[in-house]
Amino acid sequence: MRSRAALTSAVLLCVSLTVAGCGAEGVRTASDAPAGKGALVTADAGRPDGAAARRAAEVAKAWTGSAAEQVWRKRYRPVDRTEWLPPDAFRSDGDKVAFMSGHLDLATQLPTTAPGDGEATVTWSDGTTVTRPALTTRQVFDGLVMNRLPCEGAGCDRRLRVTGVKGGTRTQATSRGRATIPVWEFTIEGYAQPFAFPAVAPDRPPEESQTGLSAPEIKGLASGVGWNGISSDGLVLDARVSHGSCEDILPGQVYETKDVVVLIGRVGPWKLPKNAPCDAVMRTSPAQFRLSRPLGDRTVLDAARGNPLTIAALGAALA
Repeated sequence: MRSRAALTSAVLLCVSLTVAGCGAEGVRTASDAPAGKGALVTADAGRPDGAAARRAAEVAKAWTGSAAEQVWRKRYRPVDRTEWLPPDAFRSDGDKVAFMSGHLDLATQLPTTAPGDGEATVTWSDGTTVTRPALTTRQVFDGLVMNRLPCEGAGCDRRLRVTGVKGGTRTQATSRGRATIPVWEFTIEGYAQPFAFPAVAPDRPPEESQTGLSAPEIKGLASGVGWNGISSDGLVLDARVSHGSCEDILPGQVYETKDVVVLIGRVGPWKLPKNAPCDAVMRTSPAQFRLSRPLGDRTVLDAARGNPLTIAALGAALA
């Protein structure tokens, strides 16, 4: 499985926040300047105030060993990309743009039943299982063609034909380690191997703080981070950082322990555009956080909200 960060580089403008190492546990500080700034930021210069680091440590301590953590690890929550592309994807830039824009045409009948009569079984390596609602082929297909990236420029008339669909299985990294899950395999004309997508719905992430910690007011700390991908070596997390429309995204930090990874999103001070008011609209921008060692089965937490993070749902990672 390859990271979709590489596949979307021609479509998204990514802010690369390369994190420099400073030990196996604790704060790691980004060393690259924000996109467009042009100047290299050293580890010390890029370090946020101690309040953000203390907040991350507080979140890690509150989560580790808590009742919320025990519940979290008993459920099915993926921690890697929720689609598997064939080795030859993509044959051309046109095919890539068409796929990522949801330009898929059905040239076959979709199976009308979900696996397991509406229920799907997730099986971990130790033999334990959990039953979750199954996703139908229609739900998966609709997730591929709706709410994808808008297509702009040449080649937007390119379309891909789905010529077959069948069930299968794949292994996937989850918050409890690797698990075997049912998938739907879509055959796309011109490709020897299928494109596979989960046929099982993950547990929803919590909507409220699971640590009992209230949201802090810390200067420079982003209001939230959303996690939407991981590199094949498990060392780089793709994310989106929330910020005001007149704020710059700054290099972030990662607070690591043996059990958790806490993402510290950072933003610069508000800057009013020349001769224009700021619209005060909240936005998100892409960012990357580099770990000192592969993520493994560690839980990813957001420093601001104190919540565990899951990979964005199918199609939502590119929203």
